Amino acid sequence: MSQVVLVVALVASLLAAAWLYAYKLRHPHTKDELAKARRDSIDKSRSVVSGKVQEHLAPLFPAFLSQFNPKDARFLGSPLDFIVFDGLDEGEVRRVVFVEIKTGKASLLSRERLCRDAIEAGRVERRASPNRLAQLLGGKRPRAHVPSSPSSA
Repeated sequence: MSQVVLVVALVASLLAAAWLYAYKLRHPHTKDELAKARRDSIDKSRSVVSGKVQEHLAPLFPAFLSQFNPKDARFLGSPLDFIVFDGLDEGEVRRVVFVEIKTGKASLLSRERLCRDAIEAGRVERRASPNRLAQLLGGKRPRAHVPSSPSSA
């Protein structure tokens, strides 16, 4: 009789171990690990949002004001944050400056590095077209839309 109890206990132990192993395979992370991952995600999200806000407000900070007139800055956002037409507000553009704002430990993204490299290599140009809309329309000039008046009967 004691052998039967021993075998039943052994089988029950093996089933419990198999169930625990299968559960661990389906749920590899502990509650503490999940809570830590959630906190890290929230912290990173806050950091990104804070960086975006600081990018928009950068022209108002002393480090920016010491170099540029905020009226000369135009926000782009991506892949570069600002383009500054230095002196535009005074009526004389001395230079055009591309500005990338980084906060905290942020580094340049690959697209930002590509832009930096093109600018530093002098691969920057200006294009102008006196009648750009006509070119986009294949040489046809756009016609003004005149709404038709209701006919009086």
